[in-house]
Amino acid sequence: MNILNGVKVIDFTHAYAGPFTTINLADFGAEVIKIERHSGDVSRGWGPFKDGYSGYYCSFNRNKRSITLDISSEEGKRIIFDLVKDADIVCSNFKVGTLEKYGIGYEEMKQIKPDIIYASISGFGDKGVLSTFAAYDNVIQALSGIMDITGFEEGVPTKIGPAIGDSYTGLMLLMGILAAYNHKLKTGKGQKVDVTMLGSLIEMLDNPILEYTAFGNKVTRKGNVNTHYAPSDVYRVADGFITLAVKNDAMWQEFCKVLGTPELTSDSRFKSNELRMRNTDELKEIIEEKLANINRDKVAETFLAVNIPCAGVSNIKEAFEDEQLKARNMIIELDDPGAGKIKLVGNPMKLSKTPPQINKAAPLLGQHTEEILLEMGYTEEEIQAFKNKKAI
Repeated sequence: MNILNGVKVIDFTHAYAGPFTTINLADFGAEVIKIERHSGDVSRGWGPFKDGYSGYYCSFNRNKRSITLDISSEEGKRIIFDLVKDADIVCSNFKVGTLEKYGIGYEEMKQIKPDIIYASISGFGDKGVLSTFAAYDNVIQALSGIMDITGFEEGVPTKIGPAIGDSYTGLMLLMGILAAYNHKLKTGKGQKVDVTMLGSLIEMLDNPILEYTAFGNKVTRKGNVNTHYAPSDVYRVADGFITLAVKNDAMWQEFCKVLGTPELTSDSRFKSNELRMRNTDELKEIIEEKLANINRDKVAETFLAVNIPCAGVSNIKEAFEDEQLKARNMIIELDDPGAGKIKLVGNPMKLSKTPPQINKAAPLLGQHTEEILLEMGYTEEEIQAFKNKKAI
């Protein structure tokens, strides 16, 4: 028994942000029915590929069932409304107005199911000059300001590698859905949950924005330097790079002792955190000189032994093979119907009573269409008629 067993989700999501929400609902037991157009979720065409199947799609659609529908047809609309009658949650991340154009928006759905939770992600929301435009992660990183403060001072604005505009927004929608579902359990009432990619990334920037609104400071690119305490940067060592964080004066004293530079504690350039932040370049030179002939693992081991946060900078292969991830069951293997055996990232949320369960690989396009329609009570003759009209 999982915590969301019995919860039914009608999933109109595609690409990344929305599917990131719904895989988490599915991992905790919700029945997620993914509605796809005949050409499939756009991410089915995104690399990397294994045996012709998208690893990208596999990553974000496990534990779901797939049904293909033409949502512009009357038959498709009929099936959708029949699905909604028995559903708890509807999820979408189309641009604003898309489902409404086909007569299957929130207003229509709550007429069919008054207590439905209608959860929506869009780039910009339903108000403002950008409301009708689509958005992807790089666009949102640029507009939010996060790209401008990422990278090195002398360089160009830099996109954060992973698509945080998608993943973070997906998590915001997940929290909104769970809050709305809790409200529904208490009151019997559904509601609309509306989350934007731009708003989500702005929420991540609360500190830089506070610096501007409260103090008039324009935050600039600082590379890997922490803007609140020092030393905290990326440092070159014998076999690569390490990063560490010295957050207060007591930790600074211990750091200098371990580094073999006790004299730095009385150095006028480094006596306080404020002074260390002013003189990060000189401090970095000293640290790198002392660590130049020591390898990453030894540096990390030495500082961790005295509770100074430190780690070697791993590449993806090293991170994926790390024993810590295996200990947390963060690497899973699924038997994908298209790609075969495939290793994917697991769920980081570990609950002692109702842990997430990952049992099924991502579905083939329309793999469960007939199965779902039969469960809904449609006859084989009706299903064939839907096929003849290309509604499914």
